[in-house]
Amino acid sequence: MNLRRLLKRDSQRQLQLIELLYYSPHPRSSEELMTTIQCTLPILLSDIRAINKQSDYYKINNENSLYSLELKDNATLDVFISTMLTNSMAFKILEVIFYEDCYSLIELSKRLFCSLSTAQAFMINLQTVLAGWKMTILRRPYRLAGNEVAIRHLFFLYFSEKKAERESTPFSSEFFQFGDEIIRSMIANNKLEVSLAQYNRLSLTFFISLVRNSNEHFIPIEMLKSTAVTSPSQQAIDNFDYYLMEELDLLYSEDVMKDSFWLLYSDLFLLGDEQIDRALQTNHSLAYHFETHFILAERLSKMLITPLSERKKEQLATILVNQHLFHAKTKEFISVLQDRKKECLYLLDTFHAHSVHQLRNLVIKFTDEYDLFKSSEFIDNYVYQIIAAVPSCLNGMKQLAKPVNLLIVSSDSKMQESLLSELLRLSIKGNYAIHQINVNQLHNQSYLEVFEEYDVVISTSTFDVPSCKTPIIAVELCPSMHSITKIQQLIDKIVLENNQFTAKLIEEGLE
Repeated sequence: MNLRRLLKRDSQRQLQLIELLYYSPHPRSSEELMTTIQCTLPILLSDIRAINKQSDYYKINNENSLYSLELKDNATLDVFISTMLTNSMAFKILEVIFYEDCYSLIELSKRLFCSLSTAQAFMINLQTVLAGWKMTILRRPYRLAGNEVAIRHLFFLYFSEKKAERESTPFSSEFFQFGDEIIRSMIANNKLEVSLAQYNRLSLTFFISLVRNSNEHFIPIEMLKSTAVTSPSQQAIDNFDYYLMEELDLLYSEDVMKDSFWLLYSDLFLLGDEQIDRALQTNHSLAYHFETHFILAERLSKMLITPLSERKKEQLATILVNQHLFHAKTKEFISVLQDRKKECLYLLDTFHAHSVHQLRNLVIKFTDEYDLFKSSEFIDNYVYQIIAAVPSCLNGMKQLAKPVNLLIVSSDSKMQESLLSELLRLSIKGNYAIHQINVNQLHNQSYLEVFEEYDVVISTSTFDVPSCKTPIIAVELCPSMHSITKIQQLIDKIVLENNQFTAKLIEEGLE
């Protein structure tokens, strides 16, 4: 579940329009866009004008009645998401609720420069949507109650996707400066191996936790019992304590320190070898889940042409355990507007459908066996984490079945045929073999007889062969992205059918 329902209807349409054009391999006609988004032409044109006024980072172009999205080289879809969140009244209310300093709808409407009825309508809608995650908006002041881990994760996702700048918060630069010193000390003292993304998560979660603590919301103390974590230096604590008391009226005690680093003290964020080793020795539940996820890593290794090293298996198991234990606490898969994992798998399905399918089957069998999360969101998350940790698995899977046989037919020179073959090898992924034959070599056999010896025929000219069961795809010498995508999808479909047939034979003991 996500929070797209909180956006106004026109914003939801505009987000859908941007995503459609962003992921489309070719420009789209107004008819296609209207059908997909389910709107009229005047509304479509109005949405496009609104989008083009929002930012210099992106623009929808119209050329010959075909629409495409133009993005600056240093921008991605996230800049549009950030704009949506910044401008949305519902998410402005969510941010006010985070700080817990608003006591009435009248005060809220004045702060957000909207009518009382508007503030009330958005508040009711927000409460309805958040109830799906068992969160409740309480009053005087407006605040969010429910599973504390889920609430903090929601605010982490919100501020991340909004790309919130520290200057827009009520806190001083010194507050963040000495807070960052605490985080760096924690990383150094525990010898954590932290990427930029992991540091950003640790940092943003740290400051979100302090705001929640100042309003007397705490992670259950029984979760913060890890002995695998060493506290930050006393000097860093002393430097930060003054600003924390000044700006949040909060003392940085040991309990607050553990709560601010709850991801580490609950063993939900494993980042370094020493931390992992200590945690596995003292946390029996963690050790069990690590062992089961190591089994999953071993099963993946057996599916690869080049097996994973023991070190790589441990790294993959650690990543999956981080995901499993965190979501085991929240129970629900929470997202705001953007789900990068889902978007990534959507793109990978275009050129690596056979590998993604094998990984999904691996994860489904694993979750069934150990009675873990079985929703499509959790399964897709596991598949994404495996691909991100072991990207070589996309092209390195063992193939159960014979390769797909592609026949390249050129109506011109042999050089043209060789060039087309090489371009296809560079563009197409999967288990296939390319065969070449010139039209002049077809004299002794009919097109039908020759073509049906192969799985797919790719030709540089138009062929009309009645009753031919083999798919025939005509391409230019340099195939378009549309043609490449069509060929890739056809190969993936045949590979999937062949693998399923071979697997069935193996199960029946016939092969």
